[in-house]
Amino acid sequence: MSKARAVPIVSAGSAAAIRVSALAMVAVCWGALAIGGAYPWAYWPLAMICAATGIMGLRADRTAGAMSDGAGVSRRLSIVLGAVGAAMLLQIVPLPLAWLRTISPQTIGVLADTDFNYGAGLVRFHALSLDPASTGAALALYGAFAMMLVGMARVFGIDRDASRRFVEVLTVFGVVLALVGIVQKPLYTGKVLGIWEPESVGIPFGPFVNRNHFAGWMLMALPLALGLLCAGLEQGMRGLRPGLRYRILWLSSPEASRLILLGAAALVMAMSLVLTMSRSGISALMVSLMLMGWIIARGVKGRSRRTAAGVFLVVLFLTAIGWVGADSIVARFSDANWAGFNNRTGAWADAVHVASVFPATGTGVNTYETAARFYQRHDLGQFYGESHNDYLELLAEGGALVGVPILLALVLLAREIRARMKEDPPTTIWWIRRGAITGLFAIGLQETVDFSLQLPGNAVMFVILCAIALHRPRAERHQAQQPEPAPPRPRLRVVASNAIRVEVGP
Repeated sequence: MSKARAVPIVSAGSAAAIRVSALAMVAVCWGALAIGGAYPWAYWPLAMICAATGIMGLRADRTAGAMSDGAGVSRRLSIVLGAVGAAMLLQIVPLPLAWLRTISPQTIGVLADTDFNYGAGLVRFHALSLDPASTGAALALYGAFAMMLVGMARVFGIDRDASRRFVEVLTVFGVVLALVGIVQKPLYTGKVLGIWEPESVGIPFGPFVNRNHFAGWMLMALPLALGLLCAGLEQGMRGLRPGLRYRILWLSSPEASRLILLGAAALVMAMSLVLTMSRSGISALMVSLMLMGWIIARGVKGRSRRTAAGVFLVVLFLTAIGWVGADSIVARFSDANWAGFNNRTGAWADAVHVASVFPATGTGVNTYETAARFYQRHDLGQFYGESHNDYLELLAEGGALVGVPILLALVLLAREIRARMKEDPPTTIWWIRRGAITGLFAIGLQETVDFSLQLPGNAVMFVILCAIALHRPRAERHQAQQPEPAPPRPRLRVVASNAIRVEVGP
């Protein structure tokens, strides 16, 4: 008679989480490989995938029977995210010209130079945005990303292993993306991935037209891989007997082999980032590794494990620098005009000027390039269609109308992430969440001198980091609702050869 095989049972919540996570991974891969999602043929399909991911995530939450309150994105944060979208919508609502002259008279001045119909007296209505079509596209993308954030935060909370599985797959894709960049660099002949000729001037790396944008993607992905590595190191070496012999024996275990592969993956990703020669990327990488070192010092239990993790971070950075060439990196940083932050201070001053001209309603999200044609005053030898500082650019494009709800959303986001950090048990989630936070900090630092998050492909990665940082595991949400233990079963005990007594209890 053959033995029955045990079949693992996958709960409805886990199955739903796997499906939604797979679709989210498709969005991440498409956003990166499709030239960063920089062109309409790339970002419109990306927006549909992200919106579908969010909808499926919300439906999966109901399928699994999970509670909505505290599942991921709080109701307050959801309302504020909606307020940001509503403010962007107000920028594209057509207004009578008399109202527009009162609310934003500067917009009328730009229309006189750009809109023939206005000059001919054929226009009676116009939106606050200088280019309503561009702002409408930005609003559609924002709506898709916001929906994805809410849905993925729920999904990561349904299944405790969902975030770990997602980061594992993401790490594999990160290695593939890194190898694409490493291989393409010496073989580049003017076409990205060998098939796409960039429409703008730049220094491509991998599938990105701008090497700084590739560095921004890696800045977000690498800390997640490091968090997964630290979690494995913390748990894999737990209970290991002291002594060199036992450590060597542990290195031959399957768990150690998995950690070695994770370490190699992180090393390849770091090497690709440094190979971009992006000054902002390398600088942010240094800061993020220092932050991860501080987290390791506080989170890893045991001196040997702390030492191993700390040594790996140092080796990772030094190996990446040494492989690219320390002299090349020093020369790269020495060539910069640090007095003007490599000619960025002029662009920053222009962005501040635009913000002062449109203080209340802004020029319209995604319209800075249009405004810069009229208000650029510095470095006139070249045109700056971006301010090279997304915070200043948002202020110029959104004004107080969009800027205030965005600021409120960031404050609520930080508060909720901090609350989740206090709730974390000492598990893999503890490390993955801190890896996500490190990635958010790193990209936030790079955004002070670049505009990586304007690439939809990078924005998807940002959404994933926020979802991981915000999610609350389902077991924690239902801790107070755990079913009471079943009453003990009666058992029989023979107390004499001719008597049987029934007892209740263990």
